[in-house]
Amino acid sequence: MSARRSGRTARVGRLAAVAIGLLSGVALAACGSGGGGASAPPVHVEPEVNFALPPAADGCTAASSLPGGATRVPIEVSTVAGQVAELVNVCIGGQGPFPFVLDSGAGQSTIDARLARRLRLPSAGQPETFGGVNCTGAALPVSVGQWSLEGVDLAPQELTSATMPQIGGKGEPLGLLGSDVLARFGGVRIDFAAGDLLLPGPQGQPLPSETSYTGPTGPPPAPVLTQGGGTTVPLTVSPLPGDVSLSVRVRFGDGPRRSFVVDTGSSQSVVSTSAAQSESLRRTNLAQRQATVCSVITVPLVHTGQWSVPGQPLYPQLVGDTSFGAIALGGTQGLLGSDQLKRYGWVVLDYSGGRLVLG
Repeated sequence: MSARRSGRTARVGRLAAVAIGLLSGVALAACGSGGGGASAPPVHVEPEVNFALPPAADGCTAASSLPGGATRVPIEVSTVAGQVAELVNVCIGGQGPFPFVLDSGAGQSTIDARLARRLRLPSAGQPETFGGVNCTGAALPVSVGQWSLEGVDLAPQELTSATMPQIGGKGEPLGLLGSDVLARFGGVRIDFAAGDLLLPGPQGQPLPSETSYTGPTGPPPAPVLTQGGGTTVPLTVSPLPGDVSLSVRVRFGDGPRRSFVVDTGSSQSVVSTSAAQSESLRRTNLAQRQATVCSVITVPLVHTGQWSVPGQPLYPQLVGDTSFGAIALGGTQGLLGSDQLKRYGWVVLDYSGGRLVLG
């Protein structure tokens, strides 16, 4: 198997995991409370979650220049029932804008298959089958030439064309802008409070497709990104051809450190069932409907208790509890989602230097 095909297979497999929690839906009940009482509490149902899209009126030129060559890109930060999503406008071939989820957990950017057909994006390879939770789907690589992020030119590359739940419908996002795009800026700042994505300059070359590395390494992020503040957390960057993933070590209480994907595309953080059981995370009578790449599943909610990343405690909260299946074989045991990251006001993803900076 060629390196390129191997990278694509790994990316599609990861996508099936990291899409858990993306644009989640209805909260249901039906999990035991973990207290060993007589009868289960009544089912609690919450309204379906729909996130706001960025204004179409912004068009394709809403980005603004900052001193020193940096660029501010407006993003829509939508918070509903404790869940958080960030969306940006993307234009392709002079058409759009099309709302995309800002998704650091997507190793390769993805476009809704219907939109790809409407834009007549040419195929860049053979269709491939991928597996989600109790489902399978098909992905087709397509080529995109001229495209931009709110007026910031993006380099031509391949996208994954696929049909996914809660992507592509009326009032829904039309794709995922992933780490393959973001990494080419070296680092980015997601400012939840201001509703901005800060880019230090134009896109550069893709990260070298070599071995994974954990920072901090090399020069610090551009000052425009950190603005002299924040707490630096070691970030593991795993580059493959056309695919980049990020992870940090998360610890529950005094337990072992576990690998969590840094996933802004996950509206709610998620822990693997095996880790939740091993750490005896307290269960609740709540669950949530959440989307994977090819299914919608019911995910029980558990309490994190005290948890942390190196050098920084995290905010205790409810997280989803689900089996990661084959994805766990690669070491992934959770997703650190936007619901947690937003609590810091802003974060910097330093792809070049292997740093997660929390505001």
